[in-house]
Amino acid sequence: MIQLADIERIAPGVANLSPEEHEALQRFTLLWTLFEAQVLENNASVRKISEIVDSLDVHVVEGDWFKEQLVYFRERYVEDGNTNYRFGHLHLRNNDNPERVRSVLVENNEDPKTQLIACLTIVYRFRNNFFHGLKWAYGLQDQFDNFTHSANLLKMCLEKIPHGI
Repeated sequence: MIQLADIERIAPGVANLSPEEHEALQRFTLLWTLFEAQVLENNASVRKISEIVDSLDVHVVEGDWFKEQLVYFRERYVEDGNTNYRFGHLHLRNNDNPERVRSVLVENNEDPKTQLIACLTIVYRFRNNFFHGLKWAYGLQDQFDNFTHSANLLKMCLEKIPHGI
């Protein structure tokens, strides 16, 4: 059992995380720091994500290697062909290019590079919302799948994207 009772007073709800939730958060945190260091050269931003993905050979993003995550994000953030209330909870900023993300989610943009950028933008917002406290506001409820899919996408990106390009 994971012992977190000593920080429960300052991080309410953390002691109630299941071992699976704790592992998902650990994997996400570790993989994000590796992705930021190795792929984004310690310069995390949607602009940097876009630059890196746009610079890739198209064969790197072709195929279905991130389709599961794209489908997950579409199912989570789209209802009846429009983005839903959860989309607003990503707290996308203007420089995150929310219209690009929306166009991918509602299937108006099928370009693989744009799809990968949109997925990584969502992961970037999870990172910001988690590391900067917004997720703590509601005790990390409903986040297991977000962190699991995000960690899986980051792992695949670390495997597929050449480091230091």
